[in-house]
Amino acid sequence: MVVPAATTVAGVGVGPDAIPPPSVVIFDFDPIARFAGIEVRWQILAIAVVVLGTILLGAVIAFVAQHRRDAAMARADRARPETVDEVVRAAFGEAAEAAQVGARLRLDDLLFIVIAGVAGAVVGGRLGYVLLHLDYYRVNTNAILDPSQGSLTLAGGLAVGVLTALLVAAVLGSPVRRWLGVAIVPLLIALCLGKLSMVLGGEGQGLPSGGEWASAYLGPGPWGSLAPKLPSESSQVYEAATTAGALVVVLLLALVGPLRRRPVILFSVGIGLWAIGRFAVAFTWRDPALVESLNGDQVVTLGIALVCGLAIVGSIGAKVRERRATAVAVGELAAGAGPGGEADLPAADIEMPPADMPHPVDTTIAPSSAAETALAPASAPTGDASAPPAAGDA
Repeated sequence: MVVPAATTVAGVGVGPDAIPPPSVVIFDFDPIARFAGIEVRWQILAIAVVVLGTILLGAVIAFVAQHRRDAAMARADRARPETVDEVVRAAFGEAAEAAQVGARLRLDDLLFIVIAGVAGAVVGGRLGYVLLHLDYYRVNTNAILDPSQGSLTLAGGLAVGVLTALLVAAVLGSPVRRWLGVAIVPLLIALCLGKLSMVLGGEGQGLPSGGEWASAYLGPGPWGSLAPKLPSESSQVYEAATTAGALVVVLLLALVGPLRRRPVILFSVGIGLWAIGRFAVAFTWRDPALVESLNGDQVVTLGIALVCGLAIVGSIGAKVRERRATAVAVGELAAGAGPGGEADLPAADIEMPPADMPHPVDTTIAPSSAAETALAPASAPTGDASAPPAAGDA
C-alpha cells in the first residue's frame, strides 16, 4: 500500500493510507467472529472466557484453601500444647481470628460475591466515566444510562467492585480477609488478560509513536481506537505487562509463610502495584490532563495506591501489636502471675486428697476480728462443737 502524500505527527508519517514504519507491529485481521450468522467481536469472546476462567480459578483456590484450613485445624485439635508459650500463642491465635476460623469459604457465597463485584464494577466504571466527562453529561443527562454511548473506567470499576464484593461478603458472614487472599490472583489474571484482549478489538492505543513497540491496525475493522492506522503506543500491552509483574510479586510473596497468612497484605500489595503500573502507563495515553499533567484516571489510581499502602501499614501494625500482647502474656504466665496478679494454676495441676481420707481436725481457730478475739474463751469447750449453742449463751 503506497501513499503519495502524508503528514507528520510526532515524527510519524500519517495519512488516509499511510504505511506504518517497518518497526511498528501491524495487526491486519477481521475483529468480528461469525458463527451461524451471529457476529460477535473477538474481544468480547476473549473477555467472557477470561471472566469465566478466573471465577472457576477462584472457586478452586477457595476449595483448596478451605480444605487446607480444615486439615490444619484437625491437626491442631489432636496436638497437645506442652509449654506455656504454645498455650498462650494458640489462645491468642484463636482470639485474633475467631470469626475467620469459625466462618468457612463457601462456594455459594462466592457466587453472590462475584455478582456483587461485577455489578459494583459496572456502576463504578460508569460513574467514573461520567465524572471524567462531566461537561458533556451535564448537558446530555439522558446519555448517562445509555450503554451504547461512552464507556467505563477500569480504576473506578475496580474500586467500587471490590467495595461491593466485600460488603456482600460481610453481610453473608463470610471470612472477608480470607476472600481477599483467594481473590487477588484471579483478579490480577483477569486484569492482565482483559487488557491483552483489547488488542483483538484495536482498543487502548496510546499517543502516536514510531517506536519499536508501537502498533497500527489495518483493514476495515471496526476498531476501537480513533485513527487505528496511525502508529501509536501499545498502551494496553504495557499495562498488561505491569499487571503481570504485580502478579509475579504476589505469587513470590505467597511463598513466604508469614505473608501467606496475611491476605490483607497480599491483596493490598497486588492492587497497589497494579495501580502504580497503570499510573505510569497512563502517561502514554491520549486522555487530556485533569490535574496539572495528570489525567483523571491517574488521580484515581493514585488514590487506590494510597489506600493500599495504608492497608499494608495497618496490617503490619496490627501484627506487631499482636506479637507484643502475646509476649506480655507469655511472660506473665511464665512468672506464674495471671491478670489479677495471683498465680493462676490449671485445675488439673491441683492435687485433691482421696475421697476416703479422713479430714484432719483443726483445733486452733483463728479469730477473724478484734471483737471475736476479746469474746473468745481461754480454751475451746470440750463439748460437741457441732451442737447448736444453748439459749442465753449469746
